[in-house]
Amino acid sequence: MKLPFKINKENGIILILVGVLCMVVVWPTNEISEGDKGASSSGLYDGSNVEEEDTNTSASLNAYVNDQEQRLRKILEQIDGVGKVEVMIRASASKAYIVEKDIVKNESTILETDSSGGTRNSTEEAHNEASIYTKDSKGNDIPLIVKELEPEIEGVLVAAQGGDTESLVSEITQAVQVLFDIPVHKIKVVKMKVD
Repeated sequence: MKLPFKINKENGIILILVGVLCMVVVWPTNEISEGDKGASSSGLYDGSNVEEEDTNTSASLNAYVNDQEQRLRKILEQIDGVGKVEVMIRASASKAYIVEKDIVKNESTILETDSSGGTRNSTEEAHNEASIYTKDSKGNDIPLIVKELEPEIEGVLVAAQGGDTESLVSEITQAVQVLFDIPVHKIKVVKMKVD
């Protein structure tokens, strides 16, 4: 077999780079492995770097909000002059997880020279990311979670017996702002109706 070009050091390197590039392009990246199937059925979805819990989201969100309301009510009732308190919290999303990713970036540059002495330089990039898995107590593959994000608090309403005093309203507003890291315009404090 006669090749249309002479094999020298430069052409050999180019052939090797083209071979490696072909392997990178053809290498399967989006196949769902058994570990991925287990992750999907458990409510974790691979997308960006944030994976949201899908199963029973409203139940878990309600439980989280109820817990935060009770904790806030108890702490606000400890402020001198506030009296009895009722709290309502509005949250926007369910809990989210940031999953550790194995990110592989490949870049290859090919320098071609034609018979008339002209050169052409081309660069190709490949990007591949996959979740990193670990084993749970039962030996199942689960995604390695590096951070857990709580639902985002969108607004807080506080009805307090001492809600007619400007200084107490300010104290309650500042306490809620510090605890939930939300702006003042998303906090409303009102006077509780006396029975």
